Amino acid sequence: MKANQSHANVSKVKLNSAKANRPKSQAFALGAVIQYAALAFLLAATLLPFYMTLINSWKHRMDIYKHFWGWPAHFYVDNYGTAAGYLLPYMANSIVVTAGITAAVLVLSSMAAFSFAAYEFPGKGLLYTLVVMLMMIPGFLLLVPQFVLVKSLGMLDSYAGQIFPPAAVGSAMGTLLIREFLAGLPAGLLESAQLDGAGPWRIFSRIALPLAKPALSVVGILTAISGWNNYIWPLVIISDEKLKPVILVLGTVSGTVEQGTGLQLAGYVFASLPFLVLFLFATKPFVSGLTSGAIKG
Repeated sequence: MKANQSHANVSKVKLNSAKANRPKSQAFALGAVIQYAALAFLLAATLLPFYMTLINSWKHRMDIYKHFWGWPAHFYVDNYGTAAGYLLPYMANSIVVTAGITAAVLVLSSMAAFSFAAYEFPGKGLLYTLVVMLMMIPGFLLLVPQFVLVKSLGMLDSYAGQIFPPAAVGSAMGTLLIREFLAGLPAGLLESAQLDGAGPWRIFSRIALPLAKPALSVVGILTAISGWNNYIWPLVIISDEKLKPVILVLGTVSGTVEQGTGLQLAGYVFASLPFLVLFLFATKPFVSGLTSGAIKG
């Protein structure tokens, strides 16, 4: 009799616990559904403009008006031919300027970051704080001082004028990221190289740079994106049509009346091709650089 009562009590306890857990599981399922729905909405909001730009870049004017959301009835290849012929010289300017900015930022920020991470010198903390504080200054506040400086140096309407000021601004962020990465390396690594007789340049080029490749890749890609999309600074200092980057002339692409908006959309897609190629080859080091801070330690 006692055994039956105990068995009944155990059954009641299990039933009560199942009832108690049921609302929690239902709440968890509802929360998961809401999260996935929000992610799906954000994904659609992100990809839909790219999809519409891509499909409408293959259409002529009337096809866009009649079938804006649909697939092209006939692929209008002339849009890309006209856009490529017009934008290629300006894309060459953008490639030169972006490559120059990226190279300058990587060289300056890596050397500065190595100095802050590996050596002690008077005023190190204050100087590093001043470098980091440069990131807090809005870019619009620097337009007039930079313009006056570039004009006094005779670098208006030149590649140098488009490269050096953005590189100086971008070096602050690069120094911060690379310095924090180098500071996370084993403390005795650089000291042991010094004890073995290696000089500063040898330690920098043979030890610090190879180990900092993930951080360098992140800084390089972020700098390249910023340099390619830099609109305000070239607009201020460049008046020579031959030196304009592609971002300044995308809105001036013109063709036949039939091409219309499709031609401009084709220009946007064509101007983004270098970065598509860049991300195809740089996705892996970029992701490894972003996650390296979580792996260390």
